[in-house]
Amino acid sequence: MQRPGGKLTERLDELSALYVLTDRLYRAKSNHEAFEAGLDAIRDGLGCRRASMLLFDDAGVMSFVAWRGLSDGYRQALAGHSPWKVGERNAEPIFVSDIAETDEPAAVKDRIASEGIVGLAFIPLIAQGEVVGKFMTYYEQKHSFASHELNLATTIARQIGFYLERTRAEEARKAAEEELRASEQQFRLMSEHAPVMIWTCDASGKCTNLNSMLREFWGVPVEEVPTFSWHTTMHPDDAEEIGARMMEALATQSTVSVQGRYKNCKGEFRVLLTVARPHFSAKGQFRGLIGVNVDVTESEQAEAALRHSEERFRSAVEAAPSGMVMTDGSGRIILVNLHAEAVFGYEREEMIGQGIEMLVPDRFRSSHPVFRGTYDSRPLARPMGAGRDLYARRKDGSEVPVEIGLSPIQTSEGLMILASVVDISERKRSEAQRELLMAELNHRVKNTLAVVQGIAHQTFRGTPATEAHAAFEGRLMALSAAHNILTQTSWEHASLEQLVADSIQIRGTFSNRVSASGPAVLLQPNQALAVALALHELLTNAVKYGALSNEAGKVSVEWSRTSLPRPRLNLIWSELGGPEVSSPSRRGFGSRLITGGLAADLEAEVALEFQPQGLVCRIDAPLPDGVLAQ
Repeated sequence: MQRPGGKLTERLDELSALYVLTDRLYRAKSNHEAFEAGLDAIRDGLGCRRASMLLFDDAGVMSFVAWRGLSDGYRQALAGHSPWKVGERNAEPIFVSDIAETDEPAAVKDRIASEGIVGLAFIPLIAQGEVVGKFMTYYEQKHSFASHELNLATTIARQIGFYLERTRAEEARKAAEEELRASEQQFRLMSEHAPVMIWTCDASGKCTNLNSMLREFWGVPVEEVPTFSWHTTMHPDDAEEIGARMMEALATQSTVSVQGRYKNCKGEFRVLLTVARPHFSAKGQFRGLIGVNVDVTESEQAEAALRHSEERFRSAVEAAPSGMVMTDGSGRIILVNLHAEAVFGYEREEMIGQGIEMLVPDRFRSSHPVFRGTYDSRPLARPMGAGRDLYARRKDGSEVPVEIGLSPIQTSEGLMILASVVDISERKRSEAQRELLMAELNHRVKNTLAVVQGIAHQTFRGTPATEAHAAFEGRLMALSAAHNILTQTSWEHASLEQLVADSIQIRGTFSNRVSASGPAVLLQPNQALAVALALHELLTNAVKYGALSNEAGKVSVEWSRTSLPRPRLNLIWSELGGPEVSSPSRRGFGSRLITGGLAADLEAEVALEFQPQGLVCRIDAPLPDGVLAQ
């Protein structure tokens, strides 16, 4: 007979295993760490001492990547065995209470039995809706799987699948960034000896690069490019208009076309037609302008420069890291790049010459020519973002979510529209999976806190109120408040200022006697929880024995941040005006929680000084680099 509370304890153990798994997967630096976390969760949550994890390799063979309690011979014999094929969808878990009762080949059943295995389960690992592997549990006795075991196994598999999707998306992102860097380097190499004058400037208009032809035109050595100012070469009569147009392009991050007279290194004024377009980083940050200066003093030279410019543009479009589609004034596709083929599923020969509406989903196709007409007819069409919640139509009829940016390009044949199309399917899946995981984690943690609080009420029911009871519930409230703050940022970080304010608010009657000040500091989740508990213990001690135990005492909480050599947080809790303080004869649980918890979770140095005028607590802890300390 199961003892009272046994099922509740089991559920708590399962929730604890899931919480630990989520935390370890979030922190995992390698697949090995993630797989070990998964095996630990299987062991702790499902109560089996033997388990394994397998993934499809590049050849489509299901191979062991992590295991517990399995012999080499067993793994060699069963490698490649899988109830599912690579990429299979809608796979369901398979639970076998006794392998001897299955239809598996006799050799397979004999090998499993020789390993001392009777009951086992096959749980599929899913990434992007497709089977990428499985994890298995093994039992030495015949095992009937309860419904809560089925749900727990499925949840563990889902979280491991989320981890695999996240890591694969991160690998794809890094590859895209590397491709972008290579593309930019290729552009510099290509532009250096191009037969047109090419330049770049930063977001403030400062020159950052002049190609060989433009340096020769102005007589600027390579080493003087960073300090060169092209404004001094403009004809006085043209300077005001050219300067205004260029500044407007920088301010609005838009394309500009302007013509004027510039003095070359020989002292001659030449008429240059300048066409510049905004340049953005992979993350959409405006990085300045990329411009082409064409000497149109002689019409023959202007025509030759234009042909070369168009060829450079085609090369740049082909090297772009997103799908690029260019249309003429009637909406006919005249140029696509390799990435566009991947986005839409068509060969470029199938798109060239067709109307752009072939790439628009059926439900929007009728209204698209109206939109295109209003955009094309504007006298000064400028680059615009068409939005995020858009869809494109692929060759097979399916729809794919995309981001689209539109840029007008004035050519000798009229206004052309260049569309930059980015497939955001993976990003949307990752965002949805992250939201699902955070919602599930939030729900489970809140349920866990509620269960713990319920246990406390049941434990203390019928007994006189005690300090232990009050302290226990107070610590739960502190953890709950910190959890609410972390939930607002999807467990990315928590504001120290908000943690202090919420801690003071819980003791509302003393809020006017507690002052807090310091710069904006963001703490990681484990740091935030430790600080919340420490602040709760300090406040509780101040109310019972310290500055807040009388009518005159006050508490000051001040913190600062240093940057060198590494970022550090310095927090000082000081009490004044309370009863005279002396060093206690023994350390209570609260003191140990402050010093031990902060030392463990913040790697902090904590000093408690029992000065006669009041307690002073000094906390010196390292802060993470980057966005977590702002």
